Amino acid sequence: MKPPTLERQLQDLVECGIRLLPNANREALLREWSAAEFEENPYELALVALGGDDPPLAENVWHFDTECIEDHGDYARIAERMRSMAADALPIARVEDFVDVEAREAWLSFVLDGAEQRWTCELQDDWVDPTVLSRFAELLTQRNAGRRFTYLDLGGQDCLIGCFRDDELTRLRRTTGLAWEWLR
Repeated sequence: MKPPTLERQLQDLVECGIRLLPNANREALLREWSAAEFEENPYELALVALGGDDPPLAENVWHFDTECIEDHGDYARIAERMRSMAADALPIARVEDFVDVEAREAWLSFVLDGAEQRWTCELQDDWVDPTVLSRFAELLTQRNAGRRFTYLDLGGQDCLIGCFRDDELTRLRRTTGLAWEWLR
């Protein structure tokens, strides 16, 4: 069976709930990879490309490198991306962080619904504290927004994080054959 073309993969992903940004097109995706590479690794590579940071091509999927904590602003960047993926369902504001790797101190703060949240973050070299992602997942779940954060392990130091409804996650798993799960 012939693998789906890049165009077919994009169409399928949109039908699964991936919200493409206006700059998401074939040319943007082919800047780093060839069409043949997208067919060799269907859906996973397209999702990685769509979820990149430079620039992002999808609203609700993020290709996340877990080895990313080096200085001030790193946890704030994570919080802002989680807010962006959740859209109006997670309206956090006044995001601030502090990261001092040598002093082994890090925290993230923000305001949600008028209440300040301040989370202490564990430091282990430059790896993200995974409880930060879990806390965002729990916040979104508690808001009963109809969508939740998802996770796809890519087998290395990176992963895909998404934000989907139940039916979208079901379609995404079935269409792509990838082992997406709810972020916990």
